Amino acid sequence: MLDFNSKELFDVVYFDAFAAVHQPEMWNLESLKHITKFLKPGGVFVTYAITGDLKRIMKSLGFEIEKAPGAPGKREMLRAVKMQISSCA
Repeated sequence: MLDFNSKELFDVVYFDAFAAVHQPEMWNLESLKHITKFLKPGGVFVTYAITGDLKRIMKSLGFEIEKAPGAPGKREMLRAVKMQISSCA
């Protein structure tokens, strides 16, 4: 995943990785920093995971976060909006 590159920036990233307990390498700062650098300012990162660690990481990367209602079968989801180009990106 960390070897993905693109010159394009995207409006939305729908992050549907397995839970951190099963796939911790997808939920660390390094991975999330890499994934979110491809979002435009104002772009949206969404996932069904809502953990304290994830919220702290997304805030540290310059995102404003909120809980949103989930799709049928999912109670809620995390929506994170990229507020500015982060110095961490």
